[in-house]
Amino acid sequence: MVSCGARLKHFSYMLLDFFLPRFCLFCGAPAGPEPGAAICSECQSQIEWIHSPMCPCCGAPFHGAGPDHLCSPCQLHPPPYHRARAVALYNGPVAQAIKNLKYRRGLIYARLLKNWLATSLGLELAQAADLILPVPLHSRRVRSRGFNQALILAQAFPDRPLDRDLLIRTRATKPQVGLSGKERQENVHRAFAVKDPAAVAGKNILLIDDVFTSGATVRECAQVLLKAGAKQVEVLTVARVSYA
Repeated sequence: MVSCGARLKHFSYMLLDFFLPRFCLFCGAPAGPEPGAAICSECQSQIEWIHSPMCPCCGAPFHGAGPDHLCSPCQLHPPPYHRARAVALYNGPVAQAIKNLKYRRGLIYARLLKNWLATSLGLELAQAADLILPVPLHSRRVRSRGFNQALILAQAFPDRPLDRDLLIRTRATKPQVGLSGKERQENVHRAFAVKDPAAVAGKNILLIDDVFTSGATVRECAQVLLKAGAKQVEVLTVARVSYA
């Protein structure tokens, strides 16, 4: 559940937005007068938002026009989650913001990423969920990085139930960067567990993460949650990698 401290922090950010000048986090240009502005119109125009046509299951976007339809991977190997959605492609300002947050401890980018996540698409998924869970990091990685970026992003929906400790990573895994799809799946195999299966039994779960790449991590998480008794699992990320 959302703590009073989290709500107080949110209110403090609102006050800072009101009194401090706002400049683009990416180029330094004026970012506009509206509260929470942190990106200028020029940098905003570089973002590739994801929209139809796409795969209704994994959310992979297709080029050109036409109806939504299942992609080949989802037809051949249906994922355990009901649907996965990402807000934008992993490039330009979106990729820069995620990298700065994860690898440079750029917490100043966290609020912008949460704003992108809490679009109408994100709000739709969050409202349909009984419980929001961040994809967990191993405790060793949390100590090294100082935070779990997925947990920060999951706080984009302060009015929805959130549990930060229910889904856990049971062993340290290698970074997924640079691994093939098969290697990614093997890397995360049996790397997650549910601490209290009764807490997910019969519930619609929304998994939150920063980037959808091959989908190996969220596949493994979804399988564990469904095995623990979850009714349905959906996935929401800020970005997804496009292999097209």
